[in-house]
Amino acid sequence: MNKNLDNPLEMVSLISPDTLIKVSSTLDKSVGKKNLIDGSPETCWTSQQGLPQTITLTFPLSSSSSRGVIPKTLSLTFQGGFVGRTCAIHFRPVPVHLDSSEKATWTVLKYVYPEDVNRRQTFTLPTPTVTTVNSALSSSSEPSTPPVTVGVSALPSASTDGDIEPEDIINAHPTVEERLGISALKLTFETSSDFFGRVTIYDLELKGYRLG
Repeated sequence: MNKNLDNPLEMVSLISPDTLIKVSSTLDKSVGKKNLIDGSPETCWTSQQGLPQTITLTFPLSSSSSRGVIPKTLSLTFQGGFVGRTCAIHFRPVPVHLDSSEKATWTVLKYVYPEDVNRRQTFTLPTPTVTTVNSALSSSSEPSTPPVTVGVSALPSASTDGDIEPEDIINAHPTVEERLGISALKLTFETSSDFFGRVTIYDLELKGYRLG
């Protein structure tokens, strides 16, 4: 791995005031989605009953910052007894053409299985592979979009589980970095420790790399 990059990437919080957050439901205004990221241990988001429940994060894209993000760690603090025990994490890649109507499909990144506890739980996320990104883009509204042909094995430090370091993405191929950046992440809680299917989260944190 090249450790002497001119602009090495640093792990940062990927949630900013410009991040669009949507939830599938809210029990009432006092437990709204803004409580997910306000940093207070006293406030929370609580869904209505019923499954699944979802949280969607959409990251801002612009002409000066159009490559999206690479999420690496997800931290969640639930209320015990109201924990989303099975969570599917989906991603949506950055559109090939920022000003087009192209909209890629949601693709599974990973499943995580939080414990039914109150403490903070952190999950490591894999970097989307070239194969999964191409799959998502292949169903976009622009079928002429050319696929990336560089395989995971061609990347300098692709590990046995297909994970890729952001520094290697930059050095491997001029278009790979753009395709591996994501524009949105969705958490789908398929099961809950609550009999009625409610989910309560006090804090949500997502860290990773911004691809500028």
